[in-house]
Amino acid sequence: MKKLELKELENIFGGISKEEYCETLDRMVKDSWDNWDAHQKKAFTDAWSAHC
Repeated sequence: MKKLELKELENIFGGISKEEYCETLDRMVKDSWDNWDAHQKKAFTDAWSAHC
């Protein structure tokens, strides 16, 4: 059985890299922060803290 490289595992488990995920979060926060409620802001900060 072939040992998978990290990049291959990332593609299996989510389809995007950590960098792409964090860039997406960054774009979302820049475009929408003022329109988000407290729950959405907390979800963003939790995701950012955990993954970026």
